[in-house]
Amino acid sequence: MPIFSVADQLAANGGGVDLPSRFAPRGSAGETAAAPMRAAYWLLLAFLFLLYANTPFLFPAAEVLRPAKAVAVLALLALIGGTVMGQKRLEFAWPEGGLLIAFLAAAALSCLTALWPGYATENTGDLAKMVLTWFFLLNCATSERRLRGVMWVMVIGGLFPALGTLKNYLTGNMYEGRASWLGIFANPNEVAYALVILVPLVVYLATPRGWFVRLSLTAVSVLYAAAVYVTFSRGGLIALVGVIALVGWRKKNKWMLGLTVILLLGGSMFASRFWSRNQDFSQLNGDATVEQRLATTKAGFEMFMDHPLLGVGFGCSVVAWPLYAPDDVYTRGALVTHNTFIQALSETGLLGFIPFVGLLGFSLYHARGMALHSSTRDLGAAIEVSLWGLVLCGMSGGYVLTWFPYLLLGLAAAARRMEVSA
Repeated sequence: MPIFSVADQLAANGGGVDLPSRFAPRGSAGETAAAPMRAAYWLLLAFLFLLYANTPFLFPAAEVLRPAKAVAVLALLALIGGTVMGQKRLEFAWPEGGLLIAFLAAAALSCLTALWPGYATENTGDLAKMVLTWFFLLNCATSERRLRGVMWVMVIGGLFPALGTLKNYLTGNMYEGRASWLGIFANPNEVAYALVILVPLVVYLATPRGWFVRLSLTAVSVLYAAAVYVTFSRGGLIALVGVIALVGWRKKNKWMLGLTVILLLGGSMFASRFWSRNQDFSQLNGDATVEQRLATTKAGFEMFMDHPLLGVGFGCSVVAWPLYAPDDVYTRGALVTHNTFIQALSETGLLGFIPFVGLLGFSLYHARGMALHSSTRDLGAAIEVSLWGLVLCGMSGGYVLTWFPYLLLGLAAAARRMEVSA
């Protein structure tokens, strides 16, 4: 019995499996259900665009209307409407969907024993929105064409933080010598990782296109790389080089491998001349920020040892930091755990860590399987490398409570569903 149902092919918008007309005559329930599903898909794209654009910060007056929330509510109503009218069940994507729900449940349970229950509850509410977006991607991106549409919106949306970060760098609007943008991209490390995971998607979108689109997407990737550089995020720079090297290896492209070497040399020269932080790749032993990151990892382990089942509460590692910070490490404020996996372990304990790691592991496994199949090679390779970029960035940053892991994991689940249904 297939893991995914093909019943919702009625919602496909080209590129999917079309049912014979005798099974979906004009005016049938299938056609009636298709309209809300198409609406849900376009509303999903609008929501993703608003997410990247940070509209409340660009246009504060627009926040009165809460456009992102309004679009999300409309998309939910459209998805429910399409499900009810078409008598179609929502896809779940076992085991990824079950693992994601288990992680959300662990985060909710952690609120009961959290060091700050109210803060953990607020963070769990945010996680629930991200989980809901994952299910939207799974149920709305039902064809390769729609999946490409989501990727295009993400890649175009990535220009907002990239250009905003570069503008702040050029105008000197930086914090502690590091450039970033605003809103969910106010942290330089989060700008870097959000752009790094888009690079393989750019390569995938450029593959079957003409010279103009390829040239435009090449310019986009250059802007991404430049923005990653001026964030002065060492973890982001390492992940960027690793992602480009993996893309070149997967595609057996000498140009991509050559670009990796150029980025390494150019990055080294840029770092030596303009790295305003005491954070280039030399003298790491004496770098205070490196010591702080290692200290957060050590503190995260200690949080887990004291709270092995449910952790200190979802998002509460920053609350627990003063209690577990080493005496010889100075910080001007509380620090979040600078490792995504240790963050999940310390904040949700084993009940959250196991499904979180399982979700990422199964997504990588299935993406690799797609990359080995001739009909889905490029799509699978793009998603797989993006996931590895997430892993590389996650080794030096805590990104459990950010949107982009769940968007990427949602793409992986939708792509696998599309492959199984075909």
